[in-house]
Amino acid sequence: MSWHGHRDDPKLPKPVREVWRRKFSNRRDKNRQSNVDLAVLDSKGELVHWFDGFRRVEPQGFRGGQKRESLGSYTERELQIALLGLDPAEIREKKNRLVLPGLEGPGIRVFVQLLDDRMRAYRAPVVEAVALEKADWKVLEYPRKKRTVDAGDLEKWLSQVYPPGVMERTSQQTKKVYQISKVEGSLTLEAAGSKGKTRYAILSGQVKLTDEGPDDFSYEGKLELVLTYGSSQAKVVSLKGVFDGIYPRYSRVQERVRKIPLRAAFESLPLASADPTAENNRR
Repeated sequence: MSWHGHRDDPKLPKPVREVWRRKFSNRRDKNRQSNVDLAVLDSKGELVHWFDGFRRVEPQGFRGGQKRESLGSYTERELQIALLGLDPAEIREKKNRLVLPGLEGPGIRVFVQLLDDRMRAYRAPVVEAVALEKADWKVLEYPRKKRTVDAGDLEKWLSQVYPPGVMERTSQQTKKVYQISKVEGSLTLEAAGSKGKTRYAILSGQVKLTDEGPDDFSYEGKLELVLTYGSSQAKVVSLKGVFDGIYPRYSRVQERVRKIPLRAAFESLPLASADPTAENNRR
């Protein structure tokens, strides 16, 4: 399980309250701490052990420095310490298969990655599955002629293209991350040939995303999608594509804006049938 928030939140979970009490009691180490902590609880929910998720170690060559320990080795060592405080009889092996989020009905799966070369954790992709109604697909039906599509009509799933873990875009009142409130752009949808019973179309153009913060903060990128259709039906069979943009992140240390690549990938759900005609008949 996970939790995120601020120290002044009125309803801190008990384990979080205890971790932070210990963490912030040592003022000497406050500048060496990250904002991510890992905690191990016993079967009753009591704190057994905690540790900073990204402990800083001075590189070799500095006074008092030591050989840099990999993050994986550091985490493994801390978990070994946690095991000493657990009753082996309560530990049951549980194998959780890693699976991507899916949907029972039609929708789009979105993969988002912020390629920050200073914060490696941001590079880990975040995956969301967004359910769509029949009306949401209407705007993407096969284009017999080149036409324009308003990016705002795709807001349900394009609004998921925001950098995970960037905490400065947070309301000071609610402590919640600002959501994307506006998606803008004029996109072009045009036919792109056919192969057998499958017809293709390409949707492309510049997209601007604005969040609900008070300062009209926004960022942009290029969207490119490939859509497939049956030989005679206008309904979408499948969708795949990418977003390639720049996220402007202000560095308080350097007092300047850093332009960080923000990328996303999209695929329709459920995965399309190999027979486009059959897929169209099911919709």
